[in-house]
Amino acid sequence: MHNHQLDAFLKVADMGSFNKAAGAMYVSSPAIIQQINLLESRCGFKLFVHSNRGVKLTPAGKSLYEDAKTLIRLSEDALNRARLLAESSETTVRVGTSLLYKCRLLTEIWAQISEQSPELKIEILPMAEYQNKGETFSMLGVKYDLWEGIYGSAGWKGLCQFLELSRTPICCAVSPSHRLAGAKKLTMQDLNGEYIVMPIEGVATEMDAFRKEVKEQYPTIQIVDSSYYGVDTFTMCEVNQYVLITQPVYSDIHTNLVTIPLETDFTLPYGLIYANEPTAATKKFIAAAKKIGKGKRAQRTGH
Repeated sequence: MHNHQLDAFLKVADMGSFNKAAGAMYVSSPAIIQQINLLESRCGFKLFVHSNRGVKLTPAGKSLYEDAKTLIRLSEDALNRARLLAESSETTVRVGTSLLYKCRLLTEIWAQISEQSPELKIEILPMAEYQNKGETFSMLGVKYDLWEGIYGSAGWKGLCQFLELSRTPICCAVSPSHRLAGAKKLTMQDLNGEYIVMPIEGVATEMDAFRKEVKEQYPTIQIVDSSYYGVDTFTMCEVNQYVLITQPVYSDIHTNLVTIPLETDFTLPYGLIYANEPTAATKKFIAAAKKIGKGKRAQRTGH
């Protein structure tokens, strides 16, 4: 990736001679001289001082010499990283994980996929606990190949691809001291007069429909918007006695809250979020996961 004129420059500097550098690089002396002349022309200053004993670096040349070695090393490191990535993209699937995006179903899926495709490998990588949507999806296909979680069916269109593994119902999570904490299940009427915390509008069509029902049919329920579900959100609900609109799959991350089923027909898509342009390994992984999903559905329906 680096300019090969730097190679000639470093060799001449190390050997103190155009002729010796030419011999070491298996090229002619005029070719080496031409490379140095071109480099000096580009730089706009002299790199070498000539004498009867050969050449030595000018002060500017000494500065460039040290930096050139660093540039070449960085260039080689960049190429090696890219080469490893290109090689691993054929066999390795990089899975991002965080508080919200845990590997809940992937373990079982991976056990079956590894039997079918033993050449595939999986690498688990930590994701930042909080990033805006742009930051999160800018890493998809770059740092991570996929992650597992609830799919934002409204706000994520065009940003990724999605393989649905299941549908997850809406639940409520409350502080153990909340008046509803002892209930086995809740109805919408039970939420009258409560403050409910839910995702902001425009993330999931299913949640937007739920929001619309709340506003139209249950005017005493107050909606508190949350742009992100994290530790701060759970603490807010615990301290303020708010009702968190959540899903059963998240009950293991807000352990200080009691999760209670809510009687409603709304469900959200849960599965694998992966890049629009998946790697070869990711394509194999998704194709295998689809087959596993079809097999399970066939077993459930008896076909």
